[in-house]
Order: sequence, then C-alpha cells, then structure tokens
Amino acid sequence: MPRTSRFRWDFAIHPEPGSIIGYRRDGRPIRLIGGGAPADLDDWIPIEYDSDVWKRVLMESVIESQAVRVPMRSSSKSLLRSEGLKVRFGRTYTDDDSERTSYFLKARKIIARLTVDEDDLSDAEAIVDVIGTAEDDYAISYATLIDNACLGVTEAESETPSDQRPFTSVYRMLRTSYTSNPNLGYTADDNYVAWDGTLGMADDPDGESFYERASELFKKVETGRYWSRADAIVIADPEFKDAMRLATDRAGNPVFKEAAGVDRLGQPYDTLFTVPVFWSHGSRTSSAASQEPDGNPLMFYGNRRALRLGDREGLRTRFDNARAQDDADEAAIKFRARRGFALAHPKAFAVLEKTDGS
Repeated sequence: MPRTSRFRWDFAIHPEPGSIIGYRRDGRPIRLIGGGAPADLDDWIPIEYDSDVWKRVLMESVIESQAVRVPMRSSSKSLLRSEGLKVRFGRTYTDDDSERTSYFLKARKIIARLTVDEDDLSDAEAIVDVIGTAEDDYAISYATLIDNACLGVTEAESETPSDQRPFTSVYRMLRTSYTSNPNLGYTADDNYVAWDGTLGMADDPDGESFYERASELFKKVETGRYWSRADAIVIADPEFKDAMRLATDRAGNPVFKEAAGVDRLGQPYDTLFTVPVFWSHGSRTSSAASQEPDGNPLMFYGNRRALRLGDREGLRTRFDNARAQDDADEAAIKFRARRGFALAHPKAFAVLEKTDGS
C-alpha cells in the first residue's frame, strides 16, 4: 500500500476496527478506531464553530462575537464605504453625486506553536489532553490579541509582520484626520474624549466626572448619521467597571446595570445608559498588538455594523510527531487563523481614554 497522508475508505477491505486505513508521511500506519470517522493529524484541522474553543473565543473577543463578518476568498478584499445616498421626492430620477470611496480588508495570519517532549505523550489520551489544553490557551490569547489589534493599537498599520500592527485600529482611525474626501471628512480627535479618572456624581457637574465624560462620548456618535439604536454597542476594558458602578444620574439612579439582558450567544450582558456593554482585555492602548496590553484603558461607543471582520480562514490546528531528522524528540502543535479588519467609517464610533495611567 502506498504511503499517503490521505485516507482511502472501503468497507469491503477494512471492515473491522484496528484495520490499517492509511499511512502517515513518516511511514507509520493509521488504524481505524471504532465509532468515528478517520482523520489525518498530518493536515490542518479546522476547529469547529460549536466547539468549546470557539465558544471561549466568542465569550472573550468582542471583535469575533460582535463585528460583521465579511467572507474573503483572497488575501485582500475591497468594500464600498457607506457615505449616504441622496434621496428626494419627485418623478424624475437624478444620480447621486456623492464621492464613492472604498476600503480594504487584508487577511493576516494569527499563529502560535507549542512543542512537547514526546516522552510525555505515552498514549493517545495524553496527546488529546495536551492538544485540548493548548487549544484553550490559544483561544484566550487569540481573543485578547485580535481585539487589541483591531481596537487599541496606536501606531499605523504595517505590512511588516514583525511590527505586529496588522490593521488600522479603531483608536488609530479616530485619532487621525481624513479630510481629503469631503463625504468621509473627519478631523483627528473629533470623536475622542479624554478622562482623567475623576469619579464624581451627576448632581455636582464639573465636566470631569465619568458620568459627564461618558455622556459626551455618547453624544459624539448619537448626533451623527451613523448612529443606530438597534446596533449601538459599548466596548470597554474591565477597569471601567468600578467607575460605571458608581455613576448615577441627578436623581441618584444608577446608569449602569449588570446582567441586564442576554446576548445572541446566551450570555448575560451589562448595560450603560441602556446600551449593551461588552468587556475586552484587548481594549487598551498599545504601540503594537499584544495579548497582554498594558496601556491606557479604552471605552468605545458606536455602531457595531461599522466593525468589519474579514473571514479568510477560521481557527485551525495541526499536530506532528518528531521526525527522524529532527534534533530533539519533540512533538509540535501549531495554530493559525486568517483575519482582516477595518472600521467602515470613523464617524460611526467614538472613544474615551482613561489618561491618568492608574
């Protein structure tokens, strides 16, 4: 039988569990295990969307759970930017004269690798346990990394992988001027609010309290044409929880409510000014994408439909044992995904930054 990494299944030839149904690239036989379909660990294996790994990603990553997914069949995709369409009464149609611009999604790889001493992998159960633990660790780190890359990176997007700046983040876009297109026209920091950490109460307004700064943040989006009550969302670093719990209106009523509703994944969510709040450890400033960002905490408010996540390839994993030519007897587990990201329009979001660094 030829050595191959693909399976050829024939019930007449291999009717019993334990039968050889193929060979790995290194020549070791692959045997049928009763009760399951054959799978080749020499290939990249997709992690199913209903798996515990994906459930963890969706719980931890706001971008993965809330952004609008855009299928990508190539490494880049051009999308027409929403800039409004002129509508009028009458019987004669006239062409819209708005300047139409496009923005791009570029798929970037998000990768990881773990090596394990083969002496610790004495049986199949050990392999499954190691892979399962590694998948959980990857899910947590992946969720924070992609959120930080899409939300909090302060520097410009870079084509150099080692720079770790794969996208133009929401924070970067809101702090950059886009005035060359009169329809897009946005001046840096128009939708930016700084907060020094002052708590205060609404019954003693001084313009510095969290209540007042958060209200200003909401106003910047709600007075624009991209605000939608149905799609409004707050994304915040968990450090904002304390300030939200202490914020009240002038009548002393709290403006923050915990577990106020249940999202489409069946998970409870909090609300601020009745708007759903989703927490993310990636919602902090960082000069480059990080799974442990330690910059200033950020809170975003805007239209979730403006968050566009390019879906080139979902989470995949690959396991390989050590080969004869390797210097050490170590098995390796690889993980990868391919994602693109863009904020469709800067006026669709606003950001509040806690600037005191505490």
